[in-house]
Amino acid sequence: MNHSLYSSKLEEGLSVLQCELVAERNKENPNNITWFQYDLLESLYHSKGSLPAQLSCNLGVSRSKVSKALKGLKDIGYIHQIQGTGDGREFFTQLTKDGLSFLNSTKAGHRHLEQTASAVLTPSEQELFAEFCLRVAQAFQERRKSNE
Repeated sequence: MNHSLYSSKLEEGLSVLQCELVAERNKENPNNITWFQYDLLESLYHSKGSLPAQLSCNLGVSRSKVSKALKGLKDIGYIHQIQGTGDGREFFTQLTKDGLSFLNSTKAGHRHLEQTASAVLTPSEQELFAEFCLRVAQAFQERRKSNE
């Protein structure tokens, strides 16, 4: 008896794409940082720096998990922290040049993802796909923020 794991074609598509992106992402990991640490670096890049509480909210994880991962990133020189102006226990965290260099080298290793997608999508489909991905990502972010 073979029952469908997915309730819709959209759910299946999202699940399969997520698995493929993770598999591709695992191919390129200089310095063997965790993928959670990678997500923190990406979040810091997009926010141009952040407090741990905001990172916790953005990524939907506990502050203690964020703090532990940030310590590892600080130890290898990918981030630096400055004491925040409000709560003296919170540190504003930013990427260092080494952290940005890591992201750039990882992105270069992932260029084939864009090349693969552009080979199977027309230019107009590429624009729509990018727009849809960003819209869905924003909805996920807003949902996390409203659940805090």
